Amino acid sequence: MHRAILLACAALAAHGALAQQVERRIGNFREVFAWKQMTFNINGQTLLRDRFDSDGLEEDSRLKRQADEVFFNNHEVEPERNWNQRPNTRPTSTSTTTTSRPPSPNDEAGRFFIQYNNVPMGVEKVGNRLFIALPRRRHGIPTTLNYINLEQEANTRSPALTPYPDLRQGRRLTSVYRTRADQCGRLWMVDTGLMEIPNNPQQAQPPAIVVFDLATDTQILRYPFKSSDVPAANTPTGLASITVDVINGDCSNTYAYAPDLTTFGLIVFSLRERDSWRLQHNYFSFNPTAGNLNIAGHRFQWSDGIFSITLNDPDPSGCRTAYFHPLISTEEFSVNTCVLRNRTASSASDYYQRYSLVGNRGEDSQCTMHGYHSASNVIFFADIGRNAVSCWKTSNILNPGNVAVLAQDSTRMSYPSDLHVTDDEVWVMANTLPRFGYSRLDTNQYNFYVYRGNVNDLITGTVCDGRTSYAG
Repeated sequence: MHRAILLACAALAAHGALAQQVERRIGNFREVFAWKQMTFNINGQTLLRDRFDSDGLEEDSRLKRQADEVFFNNHEVEPERNWNQRPNTRPTSTSTTTTSRPPSPNDEAGRFFIQYNNVPMGVEKVGNRLFIALPRRRHGIPTTLNYINLEQEANTRSPALTPYPDLRQGRRLTSVYRTRADQCGRLWMVDTGLMEIPNNPQQAQPPAIVVFDLATDTQILRYPFKSSDVPAANTPTGLASITVDVINGDCSNTYAYAPDLTTFGLIVFSLRERDSWRLQHNYFSFNPTAGNLNIAGHRFQWSDGIFSITLNDPDPSGCRTAYFHPLISTEEFSVNTCVLRNRTASSASDYYQRYSLVGNRGEDSQCTMHGYHSASNVIFFADIGRNAVSCWKTSNILNPGNVAVLAQDSTRMSYPSDLHVTDDEVWVMANTLPRFGYSRLDTNQYNFYVYRGNVNDLITGTVCDGRTSYAG
């Protein structure tokens, strides 16, 4: 009798584990991590609680919290910037932030960690590290760029983030939305330089391209954009992604393309020339007929322009097709990268004709990021309009009949904010951003998810696998 009960309990436990495993998949995507709220590993200590919240503690009690010790008593930490000073200036003092007076929650120094405000936006797997970017759109984000060691956290559902490359260097970055690594072992990003606080934005430093050497985890480049690259005060709010183009394997001859979704432009940077230029085209703007969104139970209008660029394989001359789209659009466009890399191309009489309309992805296919998989010639899309990931084989005509929805869930895939193809895997971040912006997250529920899927598993049996007939 006792043995029968044990067997029954074991069977129930196995059934529960299986149900949990099934629950943590969407289509052929498997959940890797999920968080209700983000936590941080700061110098070996975990930040779990807000430094300032409505818990009724007196200021003296707050000073005794572990978070205070980690930041304010660590003499290796770079001094806090004064976010209230004039934009593009630095503090004149170089003393460390240590004081007998409690830090005020009304300034950035007093808001080192506000757990609720930490919303992950970017995800990228490089080797055994998963990079997570949290732009500073509120106070209380300890570091904007962080990572997870995938080997150490393989069995953890909600791991703490570790500042990249460490707390001191990580605090030199103001706000990063997404990163991209190249074949030369470098990690690229745009640091907007902007504390994007509602009703009180502060340009702490000029927006810039930043590059780290992943072998040494040291910053090897910070290139501030020129004034001609940034035509308006609100332009930095639109520098949310970057695409890297290494020419014919020559690491010194690399270009980076930084879309500007706010003022509808594209900044091209040449590493060899250490120079940049801005391009304009009507295809960079949003489509007003695609601006009505209904996500996570919220209806709203956005007007975001060019958002994501993905590149196919190069031809013998090193030129590629750059596929791009505005966030607020269901259409995909393209241009040859040799046009983008030619700083005088925009003065040619046929410049505007060198861009092409590729096709339409279909209703509710407004998309954040997309990524190209070389072996299959398939592009994967992070569709915010339908809380989904979809695909299109580039040898097919782009129309709704040739786009396959691979995974869809109105809760667990709500607002896929980033998608990246690495090797033969697709990695996706979903972060429920509209609910954070327009109402309030339920911190008792999981809000942020990272998924991975094998390309072959994702596309087999769909119109993207090359063996299925497609609509012309």
